[in-house]
Amino acid sequence: MSAASGILLCAVLLAGCSWDAPPVEWQAPSPIAAGVDTAAQYVARWTPGASPELSVTTDSAASREPSGVLGACPGSVVSTPMVRGHRWSAWWQIRPDSSAALSSERRDSTGAVQQRVVVDSLDRAQLGCARPAPAIAADSVNGYVHVGYFMVAPEGPGVFYAHLMPQFSQQFERPLAMVYGEKPVRVAVASRGDTVAVAYEDPNSEAGRIALSMSLTGGHLFDQTARIIPVSTSSQQASAPQIVRLAGGQLWIGWTEDSQSGSAFLLRRAAIVSR
Repeated sequence: MSAASGILLCAVLLAGCSWDAPPVEWQAPSPIAAGVDTAAQYVARWTPGASPELSVTTDSAASREPSGVLGACPGSVVSTPMVRGHRWSAWWQIRPDSSAALSSERRDSTGAVQQRVVVDSLDRAQLGCARPAPAIAADSVNGYVHVGYFMVAPEGPGVFYAHLMPQFSQQFERPLAMVYGEKPVRVAVASRGDTVAVAYEDPNSEAGRIALSMSLTGGHLFDQTARIIPVSTSSQQASAPQIVRLAGGQLWIGWTEDSQSGSAFLLRRAAIVSR
């Protein structure tokens, strides 16, 4: 390839990854469940069918599996469904100075460990296990593994993202910062082919709000206009984001809002668009 061709290709790629506005068109949030208990934790699942329905349960244990990982922080082990004959997990493992390494493993259908790899070793927060669990997703389309998490990096605390392409490498790509902020927050991640969504509690919001970062390049690039996309819209305390659906050009994000009268689970739908 000539130098001129290389420059032209780079220009085309950059143009294809840059938008003047976020690549989503939102509908208004819809409350789909409510309770009087502000401690309720909602877990939403989308069931495809002729008439898709969204089921919601307050069973917080439904989103966690018992930890079979020696040395993992309690409650930090998260796992994907079985995808392409494998199940991926991620967890925090505490180091002697109370900082942590984010680790991952791949198991086959028998439960045998086939691969263990460090996702990120740069954490500097001496929090021990008092930190939010990571989020992990395995893509059935391309096999990529995506992890979102909060950590204190050498350059500062914030929400980070890393991905692994198992067919090309045994190591995770260099982590990308989605947003910097002091407050430890929960993260959700989902992927469908080239579309990757990272939803998170805003680490800079005292009142609490949900925001989103998106990539249309399989997690390789996150354009600046798609790094901090507001999701929640009210003044109520918003927390615990969940990516309920990412398919068919649709993105559904759910979260919990707490008020003096109780809690509610809200869902917001968006169409994914190319700018």
